[in-house]
Amino acid sequence: MEYSANLARLPENVTFPERLRDRVSFDEATQRLTYRGFMTKCTYDELSALSDDIDYHRALEQLFVRTSDEVAPHDCRRMLPAAIGLASVVAVLLILVVVWIVMGRSSGSPQASPSDVTHASSPAR
Repeated sequence: MEYSANLARLPENVTFPERLRDRVSFDEATQRLTYRGFMTKCTYDELSALSDDIDYHRALEQLFVRTSDEVAPHDCRRMLPAAIGLASVVAVLLILVVVWIVMGRSSGSPQASPSDVTHASSPAR
């Protein structure tokens, strides 16, 4: 995946390391700083150390955040179907437990009614 951020000009003293030239570039015509793939913190630090220019740092930070979104998406809508499925399973299990408890009580030995209970009388004194 390729990401880009607005940058009016690349600072004069910035020369990208040879090993990163296939990943990072600046296009003067479109005024865009571009990065290909996931940017590690180590790579961010290396590119950040190339200049103190605030606009360059701002564009670089935007690229770093955008590339990390690819690795760790935080879109809650992706989790919604799983949450609904889990809630459905829990609801069905709860219903089954309630039915099992009710059926167990009704199919067990009949309970004595109050008229069936005999009371022992206390001895007279």
